[in-house]
Amino acid sequence: MKINRPFWLTPAVVLLCSAAPSWSQTVDTPKMNSGEKQTEETFKINASETIMTDSNLFRLSDSADLNALIGRSSAAEKINITTLGLSINKAYSLQRFELDMDLIDYRYQNFSYLSFTAKNYNAAWRWSLTPRLTGNLTTDRKETLNSFTDVQSFNQRNQRTNTKTRFDGAYELDGAWAVLGGVEQSAQINEEALVAEGDYKANSADVGLRYTFASGSALTYTLKNSSGTYVNRAMSPGNLLDDGYNQLDNELKLHWLISGKSTADLTTAYINRTHPHFGERDYSGFTAGAKINWSMTAKTVLSAGWLRELASYQTGSANYSQTDSFSIGPTWQMSPKTIVSLRYQVAQRDYKGTPTAVIAPQRSETLTDTTLSFDWQPYRYLSISTSLGKAKRTASLPGLDYDSNMVNVSAKFSF
Repeated sequence: MKINRPFWLTPAVVLLCSAAPSWSQTVDTPKMNSGEKQTEETFKINASETIMTDSNLFRLSDSADLNALIGRSSAAEKINITTLGLSINKAYSLQRFELDMDLIDYRYQNFSYLSFTAKNYNAAWRWSLTPRLTGNLTTDRKETLNSFTDVQSFNQRNQRTNTKTRFDGAYELDGAWAVLGGVEQSAQINEEALVAEGDYKANSADVGLRYTFASGSALTYTLKNSSGTYVNRAMSPGNLLDDGYNQLDNELKLHWLISGKSTADLTTAYINRTHPHFGERDYSGFTAGAKINWSMTAKTVLSAGWLRELASYQTGSANYSQTDSFSIGPTWQMSPKTIVSLRYQVAQRDYKGTPTAVIAPQRSETLTDTTLSFDWQPYRYLSISTSLGKAKRTASLPGLDYDSNMVNVSAKFSF
């Protein structure tokens, strides 16, 4: 199949073909000690190429009629991803300015209607008026396709755009205590309307207090209030779909330096989401998380984590989802230029809430993901990565089980 690319991607392809004809990469590889002297670079241009294969792109069950759903006997897909990026990182006195911009072209070979070009950016001003009064002004934009794990829209592309702008600051009262504050504006817009995860725009404000121990560990409390408006949909009394929401979060975080070889990040929060017209959609509960990094040896790090999340998911039988996930995996630096990592994650997701009096079977599912990655940086300006992955879901409702095998081969050129 002939693949037509936008004209601006041609230089990236030429550069990468001259460096490594059959390799590709869109994910940044870990920083490795190559033995070369590292200097801070103000400007950097990145060009990358990725070849991705997925044996079950649409996350369909073995019992699905593929010809009826997608018009083919197989849901396997090969995706070519070409990226051009620009990074700027510059300090002026107490100020630092950062900018990352990426044009990412996704070309699907079998399901070409899914092809699109994402325009992403991430910018930050790390400001400081005095050494004791510091903060950040950040803004970012990210375009992706909605995951087929949750959105089974097979015959049309549904692109999602997430944006967020935030201003925050911290003032150190003395050597240990600091007061925090911030305001934020965010939005999520889908190309095609999604009821369960509707489009929204939200504003929030937060205040907090942080205590830093002599060891370097820190305990932070934050109170955050958010107000959101659902867009691109009308309020629907019949479906109990509101036009907005309010959410209050009380969060406590501990960054713990256990020893010179291990750290832990512990989080717990209580969230309360309410809706102005349909209280049947309200929900509340605790979220929590724990992540530990242990340097087992000078070249091996073991990471493990547990996380409980609550997220709005509005259907006729549920208001929100609760996900409990556990992950573990080692990272081994085989040489100054080579890193091997393994990651295993298992998640239990339950869909909760009863918006109506109608009793319906509650959806519950277990998801597992295993990924083995190999990253090699033969030269300062070139990094090559490969990965093998397997994803699986077992669900309580019929037709939601799936298995998928994924392979990625990548190369990234930076100068």
